[in-house]
Amino acid sequence: MQSILSAIRDALKQENWHAALFISMTLPDICCALEFGSSDGRKYAQWFDYNLPTYNNFLSGNDCYALRCSLLHAGKTDITEQKKREVLNHVLFVTRTPHLNVFKDCIINGVQESFLQLNVRPFCEDFCLATENWLKAHLENRAIQARLHNTVQVHGSGYIYRGAIKFE
Repeated sequence: MQSILSAIRDALKQENWHAALFISMTLPDICCALEFGSSDGRKYAQWFDYNLPTYNNFLSGNDCYALRCSLLHAGKTDITEQKKREVLNHVLFVTRTPHLNVFKDCIINGVQESFLQLNVRPFCEDFCLATENWLKAHLENRAIQARLHNTVQVHGSGYIYRGAIKFE
């Protein structure tokens, strides 16, 4: 799991905003799968609400799951068509302006819009910190620790030798 968190933080350092954002949005899924053996929208939303309480007045777990689905499956920040959506319609990601701003009933190009503005850097870092805190809280959970050993590993090079994969 540490390699995934490092990848997010490396992407933030390199200002690779999309990579950082897309990976961050999968962290609740990974944590739920580690804890329960699988993940779904309900589990994702509950994990988000519990582990990222700073967002409770801005972004619900269901709206965050809707955003995750829209981002990962359609590359969009408009969540109006997502089934899990509760309140939010649209998110605007920024890199140089404040984090967690709600804009209601703004007229943009003649259209009334309401949206949540999120700064990518603190948003992604909050997901990383929440995941680290969650991991610390579950250090004694044998099932989670066993599942952690099966998470993705990226190796330098590998080759097949007598039916087994060997790594250098």
